Amino acid sequence: MSKSNEVESTATTTQPRSRTAELVLGIIGGIFGMIGGFLALTIGSIGSAFGASGAGEVNGLGIACILVSALAIVFAALINRNHVLMGWFIIICGVLNFILVSYFGILSGLLILIAGGLALRK
Repeated sequence: MSKSNEVESTATTTQPRSRTAELVLGIIGGIFGMIGGFLALTIGSIGSAFGASGAGEVNGLGIACILVSALAIVFAALINRNHVLMGWFIIICGVLNFILVSYFGILSGLLILIAGGLALRK
Protein backbone atom coordinates (compact mmCIF):
# COMPACT_ATOMS: atom_id res chain seq x y z
CA MET A 1 0.00 0.00 0.00
CA SER A 2 2.88 2.35 0.48
CA LYS A 3 3.65 2.26 -3.24
CA SER A 4 0.20 3.58 -4.19
CA ASN A 5 0.48 6.38 -1.64
CA GLU A 6 3.86 7.37 -3.06
CA VAL A 7 2.47 7.43 -6.58
CA GLU A 8 -0.45 9.60 -5.53
CA SER A 9 1.77 12.01 -3.61
CA THR A 10 4.24 12.42 -6.47
CA ALA A 11 1.59 13.04 -9.09
CA THR A 12 1.60 16.71 -10.02
CA THR A 13 -1.68 18.49 -10.15
CA THR A 14 -1.85 21.55 -12.31
CA GLN A 15 -3.71 24.41 -10.76
CA PRO A 16 -4.89 27.30 -12.89
CA ARG A 17 -2.42 30.17 -12.92
CA SER A 18 -3.34 33.64 -11.90
CA ARG A 19 -3.29 35.88 -14.97
CA THR A 20 -3.27 39.17 -13.08
CA ALA A 21 -0.16 40.55 -14.80
CA GLU A 22 -1.62 39.96 -18.26
CA LEU A 23 -4.90 41.53 -17.22
CA VAL A 24 -3.29 44.64 -15.74
CA LEU A 25 -0.83 45.14 -18.63
CA GLY A 26 -3.60 44.63 -21.19
CA ILE A 27 -5.88 47.15 -19.51
CA ILE A 28 -3.13 49.76 -19.04
CA GLY A 29 -1.94 49.25 -22.63
CA GLY A 30 -5.50 49.57 -23.91
CA ILE A 31 -6.01 52.80 -21.99
CA PHE A 32 -2.76 54.25 -23.36
CA GLY A 33 -3.83 53.09 -26.83
CA MET A 34 -7.11 54.96 -26.48
CA ILE A 35 -5.22 58.06 -25.40
CA GLY A 36 -2.94 57.70 -28.44
CA GLY A 37 -5.99 57.27 -30.67
CA PHE A 38 -7.56 60.41 -29.25
CA LEU A 39 -4.31 62.30 -29.82
CA ALA A 40 -4.22 61.12 -33.44
CA LEU A 41 -7.88 62.07 -33.79
CA THR A 42 -7.15 65.53 -32.39
CA ILE A 43 -4.20 66.08 -34.72
CA GLY A 44 -6.25 64.89 -37.68
CA SER A 45 -9.06 67.28 -36.75
CA ILE A 46 -6.66 70.18 -36.43
CA GLY A 47 -5.14 69.25 -39.79
CA SER A 48 -8.52 69.12 -41.47
CA ALA A 49 -9.44 72.50 -39.95
CA PHE A 50 -6.36 73.99 -41.60
CA GLY A 51 -7.05 72.15 -44.86
CA ALA A 52 -4.10 69.75 -44.71
CA SER A 53 -4.20 66.87 -47.14
CA GLY A 54 -4.58 63.40 -45.62
CA ALA A 55 -6.11 64.65 -42.38
CA GLY A 56 -9.17 62.46 -42.92
CA GLU A 57 -6.95 59.38 -43.00
CA VAL A 58 -5.40 60.33 -39.66
CA ASN A 59 -8.91 60.65 -38.21
CA GLY A 60 -9.79 57.19 -39.47
CA LEU A 61 -6.60 55.69 -38.08
CA GLY A 62 -7.25 57.32 -34.70
CA ILE A 63 -10.74 55.83 -34.55
CA ALA A 64 -9.40 52.43 -35.58
CA CYS A 65 -6.76 52.62 -32.84
CA ILE A 66 -9.42 53.40 -30.24
CA LEU A 67 -11.45 50.37 -31.37
CA VAL A 68 -8.41 48.07 -31.38
CA SER A 69 -7.44 49.28 -27.90
CA ALA A 70 -10.96 48.58 -26.65
CA LEU A 71 -10.67 45.07 -28.12
CA ALA A 72 -7.35 44.61 -26.32
CA ILE A 73 -9.04 45.48 -23.03
CA VAL A 74 -11.86 43.00 -23.73
CA PHE A 75 -9.39 40.24 -24.66
CA ALA A 76 -7.36 40.97 -21.51
CA ALA A 77 -10.52 40.66 -19.43
CA LEU A 78 -11.22 37.25 -21.02
CA ILE A 79 -7.65 35.99 -20.51
CA ASN A 80 -8.65 33.38 -17.92
CA ARG A 81 -11.00 31.55 -20.29
CA ASN A 82 -8.50 30.59 -23.00
CA HIS A 83 -5.14 32.20 -22.40
CA VAL A 84 -3.49 30.98 -25.62
CA LEU A 85 -6.20 32.24 -27.98
CA MET A 86 -6.61 35.52 -26.11
CA GLY A 87 -2.82 35.91 -26.01
CA TRP A 88 -2.65 35.74 -29.81
CA PHE A 89 -5.54 38.19 -30.14
CA ILE A 90 -3.81 40.57 -27.72
CA ILE A 91 -0.56 40.33 -29.70
CA ILE A 92 -2.46 41.16 -32.90
CA CYS A 93 -3.99 44.20 -31.16
CA GLY A 94 -0.52 45.33 -30.04
CA VAL A 95 0.88 45.09 -33.56
CA LEU A 96 -2.12 46.98 -34.93
CA ASN A 97 -1.50 49.75 -32.39
CA PHE A 98 2.03 50.15 -33.76
CA ILE A 99 0.77 50.21 -37.34
CA LEU A 100 -2.25 52.46 -36.89
CA VAL A 101 -0.90 55.42 -34.94
CA SER A 102 2.85 54.86 -35.16
CA TYR A 103 4.56 57.09 -32.55
CA PHE A 104 1.42 57.50 -30.45
CA GLY A 105 1.11 53.72 -30.24
CA ILE A 106 4.61 52.81 -29.07
CA LEU A 107 3.91 52.65 -25.33
CA SER A 108 0.51 51.03 -25.68
CA GLY A 109 1.75 48.59 -28.30
CA LEU A 110 4.66 47.49 -26.10
CA LEU A 111 2.45 46.98 -23.06
CA ILE A 112 -0.12 45.04 -25.06
CA LEU A 113 2.57 42.90 -26.72
CA ILE A 114 4.09 42.08 -23.33
CA ALA A 115 0.64 41.12 -22.01
CA GLY A 116 0.10 38.84 -25.01
CA GLY A 117 3.52 37.26 -24.61
CA LEU A 118 2.89 36.59 -20.94
CA ALA A 119 -0.45 35.02 -21.80
CA LEU A 120 1.26 32.53 -24.11
CA ARG A 121 3.51 31.33 -21.30
CA LYS A 122 2.42 28.21 -19.47
